[in-house]
Amino acid sequence: MADKRDKNSAADARVSGRRNVPSRFAMDEVLWAAWLYYEEGQKQELIADQLGISRASVFNLLQKARDEGIVNISIDPSRIARADLSLELCELSGLTECYVLPNPRNPAELHQEIGHLGARVLEARLLADDTIGVAWGRTVLALSQHLSSVSYPNITVTQVTGSAAATFDFSPVLCTSNIAERLSARCVNLHAPGVVSSAHVKDILMNEPEIRNHFDLLRHCSKSIFGVTQLTGETLLVQGGFMSETELAAYRALGAAGFAAGYFFDVEGNIVRSEFDERHITMELDDLLKVPERICVGGGPEKVDAMCGMLKARLANVLVTDEVTARNLVHACKATR
Repeated sequence: MADKRDKNSAADARVSGRRNVPSRFAMDEVLWAAWLYYEEGQKQELIADQLGISRASVFNLLQKARDEGIVNISIDPSRIARADLSLELCELSGLTECYVLPNPRNPAELHQEIGHLGARVLEARLLADDTIGVAWGRTVLALSQHLSSVSYPNITVTQVTGSAAATFDFSPVLCTSNIAERLSARCVNLHAPGVVSSAHVKDILMNEPEIRNHFDLLRHCSKSIFGVTQLTGETLLVQGGFMSETELAAYRALGAAGFAAGYFFDVEGNIVRSEFDERHITMELDDLLKVPERICVGGGPEKVDAMCGMLKARLANVLVTDEVTARNLVHACKATR
């Protein structure tokens, strides 16, 4: 330690000379350094210039401030609470991981804030050779918009469901291409409508070599990203032009509570099917459930029943949501155990 201090002192001698400590810090250089770093948020390099010492000496002063109790560092208890909440929800639902956004600054923009957190979660999990299957929705689109621009040329980003012209603002094509662009990755869109006129037309399309090859690619996904939609009140399924109100009413009559990753389900997690599924072009359920990391981004009080059903269906094993929704999901999971 003495050798290290000698080196720091020698380095200090080479700079412009130690500055006099301002009187308001009572001639205490440790307090001065701690104030500049912790209260004013200055970088150590700038502090070194102001004090006329080396950066290594600044580091030693900050360490001394902690040792002497001038600075006490503690973890925000609200963050610990959210960590406990995440662990509890994972234990109750079977999730592998859960990321909880604290109470949003603007509840009207909840999908944007969850999407922002989802972008950070995805970035931290990226592998150089990932194949990422992407669905559609407002929160998925928000995630794509908040991704940092990085370079992963060996990642493939691919569309898991066909397109609908009316869902331009948050379409599968746009969500997929946005993510691929931000990652500088290969983009593979599914050149087929999301819903066709009959089961016969779907059979014909699914036997086209290009479509068949696309679904072969989906079987190699290492990650999937999707949102979740409720079936009551205003829903993007109808607003986005994905289906008609009559088609949606048929699912409600069958007990469906939500939609995610191309599938309808009830609050108990049972997949609900109607003739609409026979015309819907999307990733096969068995293939989806084999994807190692299935990341759902979504939240809001109106979606709690839908998300509860989605978790019970095991469609997701990684969840990004908000604190209020997470607490409601914990209560819902406990109530049905």
